[in-house]
Amino acid sequence: MPFFRRWPAVACILIALGACIVPADGAPLPATLQGIVNTATGAASPVPASQSASASSAASEAELARSLDTLINTLDNDTQRTALVTQLKGLRDASQHVAPAAPAPAKGDLLGAIASGLASVETNLNEGRTPLHFWATRFNAAASELRTVLTGVRGESFAALLIGMVVTLAGWGACAGLLIYLQRRIGARYGWHVALAPNPTSLDMLGFALRQTGPWIVAFVAVLLFVQSMPDALGRTLGLVIAYAIVAGSIFSAICMIAFSVFGTAHRRVAVQQLLARGLWPLFAIGACGALGDATANPEVIRLLGANLAGLVSSFANMAAAILIGYFALAYRRPVTHLIRNRAYSRRRDHKFATEALDILASLWHIPILLIAIASVVAIIDGRGEEGNVLQPSLLSALFLVLTLFVSALLLHLTRRKDSRVQRRAPHLMRLLRFATMLFLLAIWLAYIRFELVLWSGPIARLIRHNAMTPGFRHALIAVIATVFGAWLMWILIDTVILETLGPSSSRNKTLNPGVRARTMLPLVRNAIFVTVVSLAAIIGAASLGINLTPLLAGAGVIGLAVGFGAKSLVTDLITGLFIIVEETISVGDWIDVDGGHAGTVMDLTIRTVRLRDGQGAVHTIPFSQIKIVKNLSRDFANAVFEVRLPFSADIDEVTRMIVQVGADLTEDSRFRDEILGPIEVWGLDRFDANWIVVKGQIKTRPLQQWSVARAFNARLKLVMDRAGIEIPVPQMQLHASPRERNL
Repeated sequence: MPFFRRWPAVACILIALGACIVPADGAPLPATLQGIVNTATGAASPVPASQSASASSAASEAELARSLDTLINTLDNDTQRTALVTQLKGLRDASQHVAPAAPAPAKGDLLGAIASGLASVETNLNEGRTPLHFWATRFNAAASELRTVLTGVRGESFAALLIGMVVTLAGWGACAGLLIYLQRRIGARYGWHVALAPNPTSLDMLGFALRQTGPWIVAFVAVLLFVQSMPDALGRTLGLVIAYAIVAGSIFSAICMIAFSVFGTAHRRVAVQQLLARGLWPLFAIGACGALGDATANPEVIRLLGANLAGLVSSFANMAAAILIGYFALAYRRPVTHLIRNRAYSRRRDHKFATEALDILASLWHIPILLIAIASVVAIIDGRGEEGNVLQPSLLSALFLVLTLFVSALLLHLTRRKDSRVQRRAPHLMRLLRFATMLFLLAIWLAYIRFELVLWSGPIARLIRHNAMTPGFRHALIAVIATVFGAWLMWILIDTVILETLGPSSSRNKTLNPGVRARTMLPLVRNAIFVTVVSLAAIIGAASLGINLTPLLAGAGVIGLAVGFGAKSLVTDLITGLFIIVEETISVGDWIDVDGGHAGTVMDLTIRTVRLRDGQGAVHTIPFSQIKIVKNLSRDFANAVFEVRLPFSADIDEVTRMIVQVGADLTEDSRFRDEILGPIEVWGLDRFDANWIVVKGQIKTRPLQQWSVARAFNARLKLVMDRAGIEIPVPQMQLHASPRERNL
């Protein structure tokens, strides 16, 4: 009957007109009505809303014109018109018995997506719309579209389709193979290594990325440009889709391998070797499946392949990607845990809080990955056509997270190189470079967070966007970031000036060696400036956030006053130490004697205490408030005072000439020439003792050199007196006895 050949086109026109009336975000057709329409039109399956919109928008003007002609002919014929009215009444009666569609669940975050997925499954089970029925219908529709493709109803035979696909893949593979051959020849000629070792250099990582992905990308771009110049054909499009999936898998695996290799330090080398040896193909499969699911959701591919067939391939590819992600999280949980947890011993020792936080992260990192995989699989199997709301954002989040971590690790790796010429010659440049790197990393992570907030449409993301995207919040955030980085930059500049003053690092600044006072004052000034900069940054940052600082400052003043009255000894130490340092009574490196009880070299001065190291190596820490008298032996010059004991029969003039000659010889000695500041001074006969006479004098020396000069002088004078036959008297006791006692 002619009606049965023409009414499907009429139904298509009516549905298209209804689609123009119903808003784009309205509810889909009921399941029964949709099944009847699909049976009438030959589409035979419901498809996701996004795919249906793409397929409807792809209808050509020629098909629309033929459908209008069919509708006009049907309405002109009385029999066909009556049959059409009867069929439409049947459709109306069937639609009235269909339960209204449940409202679409609100899009949430990860746990919300799982909960909404379970709720949707329960609703579908109660209403008889099971996933099994959905997938059976979708398989039937996909099979119908596959038969259409294989039989060549769309204008391209199966042989032409297969030849086009094979030729496209062969051309791409031949081009890539030629590039790989040239690459290997060049690598063998120059001795380039193909494998990626742990802890590589920047050039090694760049070379590995180019070797792994360069030939495939260049070949794909060449084939893509060639195919775009030719008419659309399903075979060539399928070839490009397969090539695109392989290239994407190669790029994703190469980036992950490079990111893993950067962490090959400390105790993570074994974990990195395991990931490099066994993690390549799982990562390649994850990237390839994700790219295949994305490519088959393209409107052009849907138009050529069919909405249901392309949707089926996209769903299975996305499901495979989700399952592979879960497998990777379980199979490589321990190596990735070691990458997160095993840092250098110095960092684990000095940053215990960060170490504990990373330990927790290392033990739980695989759980959100598994939740993402499970949520994606549940959303796909549920059959609501909303798997893209979970899987695609999850894959994009994982991809951009990997890229962000890769860029961050690469930048930190470049700025943490040790023993470089620039770091030895200009350490302040390295500090400025690290500052710029951290600023750039902050911008990268802020961009990543903004991308995540835009990507996810759950209630938490909407709440954050609603509150965090306001102008006031943005201005406060910019002010806080500018305050922190401005204070950091100011501290770098001031600290660089102080360190350059304390220890010049270049030959042209050797004449600027600091004095003793500068070496004493500048560390204290450095600490004071650091505390001031941090305090000002904290106050400005709190003010930028809108915190009222008046009560805090008033409370701090009261607390400071109470502490001042309660800690009188501490205040005394501070005030006394301030005057001692300003008056330069004591300096670092001086040899001092404090109150006759503690003597030694000054090691360090704080605002409250002084630390001494005595001749035995012991360290004495003395508060300034306990210092009453200080004897400093390290200022300007010192005198090596000597006393020479002579017998009463010695010639004073001859001994004086001998002492002067020994002093002259000592002055001419290269070892003591720079330590002696003047000629020897002989004061003459100083006193008479019980058994000898004493000749006294001194030698003017540099500070703290008087003892070495005195020892050398004594040794030389002893030799001269021995050669002259002058005996150095020692304490003696003479006993006088009576003649009677002598006879006994």
